Amino acid sequence: MSVKPVHYELYLRPDLDKFTFFGYEDIVLDIEEPITEVVLNSVGLEIVRKTYIIQNGTIHNCSSIAYDEEAQTVNIKFTEGLSVGEAILHIEFNGILGDNLSGFYRARYTLPDGTERYMATTQFEAADARRAFPCFDEPAMKATFKVTIKAPADKVVLSNMPVQVETKALDSSGQKLVVFEKTPKMSTYLLAFIVGDLESVEGTTKNGTLVRVFAIPGNEERCAFALEVCTRTLEELEEYFGVPFPLPKMDMVAVPDFAAGAMENWALVTYRESAILIDKDSSPASARQRAASIIAHENAHQWFGNLVTMGWWNDLWLNEGFASWMGDKIIDRLFPDWDTWELFYIDDTARGLALDGLRSTHPIEVEVRDPKEIGQVFDAISYSKGASVIKMLEEHLGEDVFRKGLSRYITMHAYGNARTEDLWAALGEVSGEPVAEMMDTWTKREGYPVLHVSQTHRGRTRSLEFSQERFLYSQSTSKERRQTQWKIPLGVMTESGARPARRLRLIEERAGTIRINNMSRNKWVKLNKGQTGFFRVDYSPDMLAALYPAVESLTLPTLDRLGLVADSYALSRAGVIPATRFLEI
Repeated sequence: MSVKPVHYELYLRPDLDKFTFFGYEDIVLDIEEPITEVVLNSVGLEIVRKTYIIQNGTIHNCSSIAYDEEAQTVNIKFTEGLSVGEAILHIEFNGILGDNLSGFYRARYTLPDGTERYMATTQFEAADARRAFPCFDEPAMKATFKVTIKAPADKVVLSNMPVQVETKALDSSGQKLVVFEKTPKMSTYLLAFIVGDLESVEGTTKNGTLVRVFAIPGNEERCAFALEVCTRTLEELEEYFGVPFPLPKMDMVAVPDFAAGAMENWALVTYRESAILIDKDSSPASARQRAASIIAHENAHQWFGNLVTMGWWNDLWLNEGFASWMGDKIIDRLFPDWDTWELFYIDDTARGLALDGLRSTHPIEVEVRDPKEIGQVFDAISYSKGASVIKMLEEHLGEDVFRKGLSRYITMHAYGNARTEDLWAALGEVSGEPVAEMMDTWTKREGYPVLHVSQTHRGRTRSLEFSQERFLYSQSTSKERRQTQWKIPLGVMTESGARPARRLRLIEERAGTIRINNMSRNKWVKLNKGQTGFFRVDYSPDMLAALYPAVESLTLPTLDRLGLVADSYALSRAGVIPATRFLEI
């Protein structure tokens, strides 16, 4: 692209009575080759004729404005050509505060006295910043933002950065002007602003970051748990990444009308009210667990997704899969008695395996050609399978090595954009292993393997004969099942504590043998230790039967028992094993 944004000076004036807004902006542009027009993303906005561009002190007026509703763009042409260098584009525009829960929209709520009110709030992911102001609405088009909002004097006004100055408007409107500090370089979909009746509770992290939780009046007492979890997860994430929280404050807002569960706007995270408002006397433990998980997920995004952002929506899984895994990792550290990894297996791994066993699945990395296609990849493959293969990779590389690789990745790409290959490169450099070669088999292909395993004995040596093929619930041909081959990180546990004769790193072969020494015939063997691998295991009848006593006596850990039941059910449903075998287990 021949034009790139450097900085936005953005002014907005929402009208909460007429449900409209007026705005203007000055966009500092970097022009890389001579042009006569600028094309921006815009939809649902009316650009007025007070549009011009300034370069080298000369004002170039707009000669025409053309909208392309299908492409969601506006083409602004100028009377004279513009040369290479910096220029400032000035645009004035009008918009509607709609009720479709996207862009800059209105949310209805009721005050404790029964009065019905509206707030103005935002939801820009994936491509709806263009509904609030004309912009270069792509994740790689990062820029800085300085936001000014004119609003009623009695309303709370929030944005990503702290308030720099708040003054009474010079006119007789009874409104105020709220000017926010300049943001760091960031993507448009992470910008946010809110105007409404809000109350808050607040605290600070160990490093002095101000943390606030906002809700409509009457709900502030239900914010205490969210404040505690947000503060503690920020502290844990700073320690884990070795990178301080990038912005000077962190706000969370419970929004009355909100389509998603939550949105990770940088330092102004918005939530559905039911996701984070917890009543200390009546909310069940499951509500607390859900709230904590969502908060940790969104806070993980502040580094992984916000500080370092995917280059394009093909790599959405980098944001969502990672945050799903990282959020649960942090919650496990804060609340070890919650058995978070058992919930992770049920909510993420099992969910991802179920969807990915269908022919209608798609790879984790999926090509997105048009913004209209983005919504299709916000699914269990990006979130749950993505999180599960990250957990599998961490188990394979080791926690310390994996952590160092993530820290390297974030430091190298801070305030910029990255692709999946960049993450693999950082982890490969730290570990010395061919991470990309292994992980490409999991992220660039759809589906996952089933590992068929049987055993033979010779003295005190146990030989496990294995083969791998693609798992599908529906009937499939032998060729279809064998057309893909994975590099499978395999953990093995045994009743006697014996280990494979050689250190097993990866199963790369279509078929092979694992030998375990010093193991008597009556001892069991369990593959996919801790269910950290994203695959299923099909045991021979004798191997499965040997595991029954360990299941019955609870000797086998909970996760491994869950895995045995889940795999047996899926295999029987797919016709690989008889239903009677599933009923036995």
